[in-house]
Amino acid sequence: MPLDPHFPPFLERLVEGGWTPLVTGDAVADRDRYRRLSLVRRGDGYRPEPVADVEDRTITGPGGDLALRVYRSGLGRVQGGAARPVVVWLHGGGWAVGDLDTHDPVCRAVANRLGATVVAVDYRLAPEHPHPAPLDDCYAAVEWAARRWPTAPLVVGGDSAGGGLAAGVAIRARDAGGPVLAAQLLAYPGLDPAQSMPSVEENGSGLFLERGDMRTFYDWYVPGDLATDPLVSPLGSDLTGLPPAVVATAEFDPLRDEGDTYAVELAAAGVPVVHLPGPGLVHGYFGLTEVAPAAAVRRAEVLDVVADLLGTPGATPDAEPWPTTEPLGAWLERGDARVAVDLRGGGLRRLAVGDWDVLDGYPTGVVPKGRRGGLLLPWPNRLRDGRWSWEGADLQLDTAGPGGHAMHGLLSWQPFDVLSRTQDTVTVGTVLEPRSGYPFRLAVALDYRLDPDRLSVTVRVRNVGTHDAPFGVGMHPYLHVGAEADGDIGLGVLDVPARTSLDVDGGLPTGGRSPFDGAVGRIADTELDIPLTDLVRDDDGWARVRLSGPAGALELAVDQQWPWLQVYSGDTLPEGQRRRSLAVEPMTCPPNALADDADLVVLPAGQSWAGTWTLIWRPA
Repeated sequence: MPLDPHFPPFLERLVEGGWTPLVTGDAVADRDRYRRLSLVRRGDGYRPEPVADVEDRTITGPGGDLALRVYRSGLGRVQGGAARPVVVWLHGGGWAVGDLDTHDPVCRAVANRLGATVVAVDYRLAPEHPHPAPLDDCYAAVEWAARRWPTAPLVVGGDSAGGGLAAGVAIRARDAGGPVLAAQLLAYPGLDPAQSMPSVEENGSGLFLERGDMRTFYDWYVPGDLATDPLVSPLGSDLTGLPPAVVATAEFDPLRDEGDTYAVELAAAGVPVVHLPGPGLVHGYFGLTEVAPAAAVRRAEVLDVVADLLGTPGATPDAEPWPTTEPLGAWLERGDARVAVDLRGGGLRRLAVGDWDVLDGYPTGVVPKGRRGGLLLPWPNRLRDGRWSWEGADLQLDTAGPGGHAMHGLLSWQPFDVLSRTQDTVTVGTVLEPRSGYPFRLAVALDYRLDPDRLSVTVRVRNVGTHDAPFGVGMHPYLHVGAEADGDIGLGVLDVPARTSLDVDGGLPTGGRSPFDGAVGRIADTELDIPLTDLVRDDDGWARVRLSGPAGALELAVDQQWPWLQVYSGDTLPEGQRRRSLAVEPMTCPPNALADDADLVVLPAGQSWAGTWTLIWRPA
């Protein structure tokens, strides 16, 4: 078949722009050129393919911190409660150029077409880090993914140099008794350091990837005797016992014959294999779908074969437009600690350290009892009968729950967006629009930062309306120190830095206050559901609640923006959840604050407020 007619104009632009050859011999400069070339390949009209969630994170790799990018698709349907497939994707670039950004479009396409979670790996690059360093990083990422999603079908895949790395990872996993792979996806893989096959000469000039590029790449990646390692040069080696393979090649590619040959050798070794040639296509076509429609068609066909191999239907967008239903959450992970933020309400769904659930959380998609983990705004706790007044206007909010009071603000079920993300932080936010019972407009953001030994939470509020806005804020973490049955919170030992409790009846103030001894000690049968103030602060201005139990010790600290705490032992929760954890709730104001005008924050238009609290853990 002739070369697809869309490619010659593109290839001419590469020559005219000085983009070929791909490498000049200066690896640092070549990486910058390759990043800029990736933008040229996408074209001026490129828009990122939307996915449900993208998370940048690091894990501990063989050479130090190893950066990953996790893509979660919102497309497709997983049947019978099965886990979505997980694809560890290894980018191309001759083992020497390329990164998470250059191959971002490919990873998005893989995630959406397979309805999968994709883990992209920013492995170390040659020549500074020759073989086996890139392969070691890729294998570490596969091991991490296997631990992170133990029930998910696990696929290793890659394009070009990444395809060669994927083949090496599959061989190492077999030989080392490592993670069980459901499949390997090898897109025009680099597998022959000798560059001895006919396609190298046939297609080695003027077709994007040059034979000279490959020679330089291999000289950098496998200098000397390293080129004979079967993990780099698997042709002719023992291929028995490898996972099923999908091998995609391109007709006008210097690497075509080594991919074709590998597919034949895998089949001869008894490995289930599907080989998909790429008629009329050039090397790198997974990333050239904006250049040639045929590239987009073939990439989709390759990914659909992978879906068939996994026994899951390939995912395509609904024919009719529907609102976005994912993501449901945002995730962070540092060391043994991992946190899940619920994007319905912006609160904390889960915080775990190893096997210890530090917060008494809830599964994805579940409406939690007791507003556990929630953000409570523009008031925490109860508002009597939902009635209050401001500047002469009587206001009525919707009521629910025992006694017919307004409970815990207006944001519990409101969708939040991910506003920014780094390796150890995520910020989510929303806008609280005016309504009849609360005629004020507030922009709300929560900054979550996860470190191996602590979680930091900053709540930020800005008045984006036109009038002064009164509000209160609370958060609702339920601290869990090892309870296994109802009532086990009684095993906990508690110290609360507060001197005064608010007298309440049914959770609402009665007008009095009482002295409080914060040295509670062992909780035992004590029932707690009390607002507390007059906090005792350390020299740094922070007040610290301490709770310990069989699983370890927790310290929840609040800055000076939080003059109140609510402590609740869960006595009114449903059976199976009762008295298993202790809610320790930072609050800016007491219950019924809107009606009583008690410790409200009043923000002028355009002004902002922020308050921070932290949670530190020490496992037993």
